[in-house]
Amino acid sequence: MEIEVILTGSVLSEDDVKDRTVVVIDVLRASSTIATALNNGARSIVPVADMAQAGKIASNLDQQSYLLGGERGGENIEGYHLGNSPLEYTASRVAGRTIIMNTTNGTVAIDGARAAEHLLIGCFLNAGRVVDFVREADRDVTIICAGWRNRVSLEDTLCAGLLLYRLWDGREPDNVSDAAHIAFTQYAHDRDDLTAALQRCTHAKWLTQRGYGDDVAYCLQLDALPVLPYYRENRLVLFEDERVPILN
Repeated sequence: MEIEVILTGSVLSEDDVKDRTVVVIDVLRASSTIATALNNGARSIVPVADMAQAGKIASNLDQQSYLLGGERGGENIEGYHLGNSPLEYTASRVAGRTIIMNTTNGTVAIDGARAAEHLLIGCFLNAGRVVDFVREADRDVTIICAGWRNRVSLEDTLCAGLLLYRLWDGREPDNVSDAAHIAFTQYAHDRDDLTAALQRCTHAKWLTQRGYGDDVAYCLQLDALPVLPYYRENRLVLFEDERVPILN
C-alpha cells in the first residue's frame, strides 16, 4: 500500500483522501478526546467545522440526547457543556449521549476528509487499533496531522511516525514521500525517549502553562484504549463495540 502523510490539516484537498483509508490525528486534544468519549460510552461524536454548524445540528435534537463539546483557540466555548479535555468525558457524563464536537484543528481536519473510503481517528491512545485496521483494509493510506494554528505540530508528526514505524515494521521502504520520511525519521530519532520529546512540544508546553498538564500526560499514553473511532453517516462511532472504561 502507498502511504502519504499530510503534516497540517489546513491544506487538504478531496484528491488527498478519495478512495483511501484516512487517519486524522490531533493528539492534543481532539483525537484523544474522541477516543475517550467513545470508550466511555458516548453514543456517537458528530464533528463539525464551526459553531454555526454545531448550533444547527443541536437545534434538531432532543436537548437530553446531546452535549456540545469543544474549544476555540484552546479555550472552552461559552455555552458548551464540555471543553476539549479528555478528562471531562467521563462515563457518568457522556454515556448514551451524542457529542457535537467543534474544535479549532481536529474537527476541521475531519470535515475535510469526509470523502475518504474509510475515515479513522488516531492518537497515541489507540495507535494499535489504527494500525490493525489499516493493515486489514489494505488500501492506500493518507495520514492527516491536524497540526496547530495552521502549522506543523511535533506531537501529531511523531504519532504519524509511530504508525508508519509499525506499518513498515521499523524499516522505511524506498520511494516514500518527503512528509512520510520526515514523520518516520523523527519518530525513529525520538522513540527511545518519546515522552520527553512530546513534553517539549510547543503545544504541550502551551497547554501545561494553562493548567492542562494532566491532559498532556493522559494524551501521551501509548495503546491505552482498544477503540477505533470510525466515521459513518456524518458521525464517529466505535468500529466495534469493544471498550475498557478508564475514567470514572
